[in-house]
Amino acid sequence: MKKLITMMLMLASVFFFACSEDEEDKLSKEEAKTEITQLGTDVSDKFTEMQESDGMVAMDALMSLDYPFSDNKSNKESAVLKNIQKYLLPYNYVGENNLKSASEDEIFDFDRWVGTYTWNNTVGAWDPDYGTPDDKIIIIFPADTADMDNNNATLTISNYSEITIDEELYPESIDVELTVNEIKVIDIDVDAEWFETGDHMGEPTSLDVSVYLIPFEFTGSFTHTSTEAGIDVSILYDSAEFFAVGLGADWASEDDSIPSNINGYISFFNVKFQADVDLADIIDLMLNTPDNITTQDELIEAVNNEIDAYVSVDGTWAADIEITLLESTDEDGEMFDILFVYADGTSESAIPYFEELGEELEEFFGELEEYYDSW
Repeated sequence: MKKLITMMLMLASVFFFACSEDEEDKLSKEEAKTEITQLGTDVSDKFTEMQESDGMVAMDALMSLDYPFSDNKSNKESAVLKNIQKYLLPYNYVGENNLKSASEDEIFDFDRWVGTYTWNNTVGAWDPDYGTPDDKIIIIFPADTADMDNNNATLTISNYSEITIDEELYPESIDVELTVNEIKVIDIDVDAEWFETGDHMGEPTSLDVSVYLIPFEFTGSFTHTSTEAGIDVSILYDSAEFFAVGLGADWASEDDSIPSNINGYISFFNVKFQADVDLADIIDLMLNTPDNITTQDELIEAVNNEIDAYVSVDGTWAADIEITLLESTDEDGEMFDILFVYADGTSESAIPYFEELGEELEEFFGELEEYYDSW
């Protein structure tokens, strides 16, 4: 997974999903630049709403209460509830080590703690009804810390299981639903299988995720073998998709650290970018340059022939994506630039656009991580 994520993020930084390159209709340079420039603001606005959703507020209120699954009255933090919180966040399905359980103790014994737990604000403690029901954990609590006598939220944990790998805990199955005032605001379904031995120990061989955080929906799947890997992610807002990723990689052998091919797409709202990169051929060009290639410009052209990448807006071609060699005297400077090549034949660096968008995404993910850590 580490190999895949490294290459996927490299690809995601510059290449995305589009329609056929043979489309007759093309956006003008000005139209294309306007749409791409607006992406950072649009993405930031949507992700900010996630932090203020009813589900986030309710879970924050729950985390402010004592841990319900304990043999004593301590205010111990609930690793189970913290994990449920964490698995609401798309970032934590990709970041290195983020899928590990927050718990450093033994595996949570779901069958032992089935029953109903109701918050009693008069005494400041939970009223447990162990074994009722005998197949679920139901937690009834106030969704608003300013109205602690109103138990208007219900968290139902239908399934929660983990596996121990090299003394670390990882999720196997999670099925959770949260309602506030009888309206479903959170629904989480996670199923995972893991490499338990070998070089990929602690990495998922398969991962399927479905998260509903009103008004957002997040679905994701990950598959991983020794020579193939793929990621598919979609985030919707009020049932309309505004972010999607579908990336795949192939390795010639399980010993290779660099895939032979990367292909896939990323879309933000109506702007989509796609790429298909034959890395093995590019590396071969660099290491074994044919005799008929005698200049750097010819080499760059040959490399671009191994990269099929472009961007579209509402299904209309907006720009090709190509690489070019930089003329830099700085030995530590970048050697290559990524270009948008527009319909009029002019080009400009794509890096500033992607950097701005990346900053918005990083700020969002960073803020949410800090938000969760405060629990």
